[in-house]
Amino acid sequence: MSLWLRVRGASTIFFVSVATLAALALPASAISTNPSPAGATMAAASFLALAVPVAVGWGCARGDAQLESVSVRPVRSLDLLLTTVAVAGSAAVAVVMHETGVAPAGLVAARALLVYGGFMLLASPLGWRTATIAPTVYLLAVIVVGAGEDISHPAAWAWIAADDTARASWLLTAALVAGGTAAYLIVPRRATDAEARD
Repeated sequence: MSLWLRVRGASTIFFVSVATLAALALPASAISTNPSPAGATMAAASFLALAVPVAVGWGCARGDAQLESVSVRPVRSLDLLLTTVAVAGSAAVAVVMHETGVAPAGLVAARALLVYGGFMLLASPLGWRTATIAPTVYLLAVIVVGAGEDISHPAAWAWIAADDTARASWLLTAALVAGGTAAYLIVPRRATDAEARD
């Protein structure tokens, strides 16, 4: 277990999670911006939250995919556990920070963490390196063309930019996490050439 944690860079993932949560306590994390005329208005916390799932994907991509595929240890299960602890754990802390008044954008960050984690799990059968690209592409799409009927309402598919009290956005987030988890458990992961060479 200690070797797996070392290979996965668990200490780095933990540091990134703590740094992200600490940044949520800064007033600037609640500032909203609209970088593109056709993009959705998003809080800075949505951008900060991307760091945690990307760190997890980086850690999971560090292993030797071919060697781990024949390992007696349940590496896939351990990777899912790592993803759940890092992403859902950080989201839970962000919610607590919001409820205690420490992080005004804590709910925004929590939803973003879960959305990014869901997209990463959904893409994980293609390999962990590819999986870290999925949430980044989604975030960029929301920023560039995620606007809806007006500045306060994003497009339906860009629910990450919706108000943090929007119930539909949380239901869509839960569905994405469930779908991503199912994809991870059902579809065998393909070892990419880049991972096989490392």
